[in-house]
Amino acid sequence: MTSLPSERSPHLTVKQLAKRWQTTPTAIYIARHRGKAPTGFKRGALVLFPISEVERFEAAQMAGDRPSHRGATPEHRPAEPLRARRGRSTAAA
Repeated sequence: MTSLPSERSPHLTVKQLAKRWQTTPTAIYIARHRGKAPTGFKRGALVLFPISEVERFEAAQMAGDRPSHRGATPEHRPAEPLRARRGRSTAAA
């Protein structure tokens, strides 16, 4: 019988990682299958993720994330004005 990692373990279970990321264990399994999760390993029926790998993965994700609010980056340009459709006049004749 395999023992579950304790609170002091240097590893997270799928359930613990899901709780940390505020998602479901199924989403963690899918991300792992697609290669979009930290490196983990199987121990019996459990998948364990070293906390150091989880933190490294999170840091890499944050480094690659772009801010979504306006004016956050120097290359931000205001939207161009909408152009009138061809064949339709916007002014009364």
